[in-house]
Amino acid sequence: MRNLRIPFLFSAIALVLVNSLMAAAAGQHGGGHSSPAASLLPACQGAALPAPDCGRTPAAAFDGQGRLWLVFSQNGHLYLTYSADRGASFAAPTVVNRVPEKISDDGENRPKLLLGDAGQVFLSWTVKTPGKYAGAVRFARSLDGGRHFDDPVTVNDDHAPISHRFDAMARDRRGRLYILWLDKRDLAAAKRNGSDYAGAAVYYAVSDDDGASFTANRKLVDHSCECCRIAVDIDDDDRLVALWRHVYPVNLRDHAIARVRADSTTLSGEPVRATDDGWIVDGCPHHGPDLSLSKADGQAGKAHITWFTRGTKHRGLMYGRFDLDQGQLELQQSIDEAPAASRPQVLATNGRVWRAWKAFDGSSTRLMAADSTDEGETWSAARVIAQTAAASDHPDLIAWHDEVFLSWHTQAEGYRLLPITEATP
Repeated sequence: MRNLRIPFLFSAIALVLVNSLMAAAAGQHGGGHSSPAASLLPACQGAALPAPDCGRTPAAAFDGQGRLWLVFSQNGHLYLTYSADRGASFAAPTVVNRVPEKISDDGENRPKLLLGDAGQVFLSWTVKTPGKYAGAVRFARSLDGGRHFDDPVTVNDDHAPISHRFDAMARDRRGRLYILWLDKRDLAAAKRNGSDYAGAAVYYAVSDDDGASFTANRKLVDHSCECCRIAVDIDDDDRLVALWRHVYPVNLRDHAIARVRADSTTLSGEPVRATDDGWIVDGCPHHGPDLSLSKADGQAGKAHITWFTRGTKHRGLMYGRFDLDQGQLELQQSIDEAPAASRPQVLATNGRVWRAWKAFDGSSTRLMAADSTDEGETWSAARVIAQTAAASDHPDLIAWHDEVFLSWHTQAEGYRLLPITEATP
């Protein structure tokens, strides 16, 4: 399999641009000027790899006007930009954090981007702190369409030199922000007491004032896997739904799912086991799941999930439909059993479900996609959306209404927004 975590370098043009912006007025858009996508998020220069602290994994989202927004990191700073022409050109970027930080930006732990309907921009990310695998969860907001950002804040209220990483962020329809992450404060406490403790824990905090403040940290569950990203969505009753890889006795690395209200209580007791693949491994696969709640009429409470496993019961990339009300997986299918298939993603739109993944054939990585019009019962034939002979980022499925795209950054081709809706017969 190709290296999935190679840093992606940005061009000298982009570096000059952002440096000049910082020198002139840090945190402001550059007067409406735009630059081609190839110069803002271009191909890597392979001879320079690997390089420390360079941007590599942009996160993308559409706003209510159909503009494409990207957040990416470079040289210790986060930058925000947008495109009004589906990625053909980008506005001069805004500097998010004026003071450089050791930003963690691999595909499993990229910065997160959420857009409000009144010009709010919300960003969360992880920074590396002193200590082995230590980190902190950071947050910043803009209330003026990304022109200026408040100073970043640290969300985790435990500041020990331990792991607070792999953040996820969601916003419900009432405007409440949730930030979740994997946290090892309970593991550290268990070690001090001479007790056993498997994995990490899932913690979260909530803001009901557009990120001006957050509640005290709350623990959702003990014994999550240590380094697999968390997948989140908001259900029709405005509850957060979270899916993560869990550590079941003894070292079974399957998945758990939970619904959470802003008052910090789960909907119905403990989180529910979502997958049962029989994968016993003493270590984290660095391969988190994905989740998207059904948008189809009459399908409230149905979660579409994708994941990777090497278990004794199932192997490869999997798709499932989970009934949150019944607490059970009602449908499970194989997506791709090839050893080099990876990074399955899923997205539900009105009446349709999409899944995408990467498949390495020995010489190139192909970006694959398929869709279902019957809530995952049957799927179209898998088709190749794009491919690359070099290293590549994890793909992201994003949508503008019923138009669906794959956001993908590759070493050789740079950033691409790839439409997949029109490819369906």
